[in-house]
Amino acid sequence: MRPTPFIIGSLLAVISVASAAHDHDHDDHEHEHGHEHESLSAHEHGVGSLNLVVDGGEVAIELVSPANNLLGFEHLPASNADKAKVKALQAQLNDAGSLFVFPAAADCSLEEVELSSPLFETEDGHEHEHEHSDESAESHADIQAHFHFNCTQEAALDQIQVALFSAFPGTERLLLQAIGPKGQQGGELTATQNLIRF
Repeated sequence: MRPTPFIIGSLLAVISVASAAHDHDHDDHEHEHGHEHESLSAHEHGVGSLNLVVDGGEVAIELVSPANNLLGFEHLPASNADKAKVKALQAQLNDAGSLFVFPAAADCSLEEVELSSPLFETEDGHEHEHEHSDESAESHADIQAHFHFNCTQEAALDQIQVALFSAFPGTERLLLQAIGPKGQQGGELTATQNLIRF
């Protein structure tokens, strides 16, 4: 059974509310990694957020990242080289099965990908962007990606390996908020700590 966008949106909203409460309760909390706790909504190069919901065999993942982490730049693509990088990034994100590794026994398949960023605008949208002030052209651009997976053997879905770090070396940390079979969890993912266990 495929969840409706309303259900996925509602579950991701629960994560957002929970992360806001977590931020409020831990504003001055020092983590063992030696850095201050940060808001998931802050734009910081090298840092992104990963929200995840597992409901039965359905997995909804939301990635929000500064474009610089994934592309190496945040400006609107003007050169052919930059446009090619943006197209390559879109293709890479649309092949999310290589970015999120599920246990083979869970038999998971990618059902849907939805990408959003000013950098992904069509040529018409791209030309429209040039009509705006230089300030908007220099602003920080984020990339938001929603991934929906279906796993036919939900009992085997006990972990997900996040392979984004090897695919996008500009991503140093992902701040995780997840709702899984055993409840809510949060934390930080890095290239060396990239496994989410349920």
